[in-house]
Amino acid sequence: MKTFDTIDHDVLCSKLYNLFRFSKSAVKLIRSYLSNRCQAVYYNSKISDFLPVPTGVPQGSVLGPLLFSLYVNDLPEVIKTCNFHMYADDVQLYFSCNISDIDNSIARINDDLSAIYNWACHGKLVLNPVKSKCLVIYKTPFNTQTLPKLMINSEPIEFVDKAKNLGITFDKTLTWDKHINEAICKTAAKLRALWSTQHLLPVQVRLMIAKTYLMPTLFYGIEIFGNCGCKSFNKLKVAFNNIARYVFKKRRGQPITEFANAILGMSLTDYIKFKMLTFLHRVIHTKEPSYLYEKLQFSQSSRAKTIIPKKYTLSNSEKQFFIFAVRLWNKLKVQLKHVSSVMQFKTKLKYELSGVA
Repeated sequence: MKTFDTIDHDVLCSKLYNLFRFSKSAVKLIRSYLSNRCQAVYYNSKISDFLPVPTGVPQGSVLGPLLFSLYVNDLPEVIKTCNFHMYADDVQLYFSCNISDIDNSIARINDDLSAIYNWACHGKLVLNPVKSKCLVIYKTPFNTQTLPKLMINSEPIEFVDKAKNLGITFDKTLTWDKHINEAICKTAAKLRALWSTQHLLPVQVRLMIAKTYLMPTLFYGIEIFGNCGCKSFNKLKVAFNNIARYVFKKRRGQPITEFANAILGMSLTDYIKFKMLTFLHRVIHTKEPSYLYEKLQFSQSSRAKTIIPKKYTLSNSEKQFFIFAVRLWNKLKVQLKHVSSVMQFKTKLKYELSGVA
């Protein structure tokens, strides 16, 4: 990542000493580790001259990501208005407001963006407004082109209708339709490339390809978008049935449901419930990530381990994870809710959902 290459060694060592209280000898050791590095380019059996690398941390090393995380650790201190997530060199700001207050809210977000830009300049990091996007998520449609601009160093940030976040496509109404369509298209493209060699591979190998290559593409993030509505669910089911046809050499028109269920060990509907409940179980028993665990409210009875459902007014809200998954969780047997081991929970949950151990 380019940001890893722009870390200033003097600024890093200053932060290690002043913010994290590293000893002088430890800082000196890290400076020695980073200093006097050179690099060259090897291409077409030829190697270029070696040139010094005056900035950055070694990518691919164990210390590289850790040193970068320490370098940007003080960024949250300058963010006063927005909520935020940080992942490697990616920072995402979140802010919620009523449509009537949107102009004032954008002004407040711009204050945070200005503070982030000043922080980056002080740390000798470069922000790229072109790669920054703003996704406005709303219930009632309105024209984002009439809104005041979000700015980074006088450069406007583009308003978009969709944005990719850790591999999942979010759209302006959180319908998940765009993500599901993209996942289906990618899966279909992979299947087309595999059909020509289908007859050369035994069924065990085709099954392994399905589970390790095709299904992760189709079902990535299904814990979030699993309760997507009948139309999108049917699209997912057709795409998964095509995977089953590849594995078991079944032509179109031949019954496939039994074979598709054999891959998952349960029906697709139960598989989605299984993935959602497993994820919710992990959040409950590890209390991580904290920003998700904090959204859960439990009843006074610790034995029942019942989660208080969130109130909602729109019927579309039933598709949300914290509505649908909580409803599923509250229907589980009390003994199952108290199983702390992930593996034991998965085994017992499979039995409860499908009756297959």
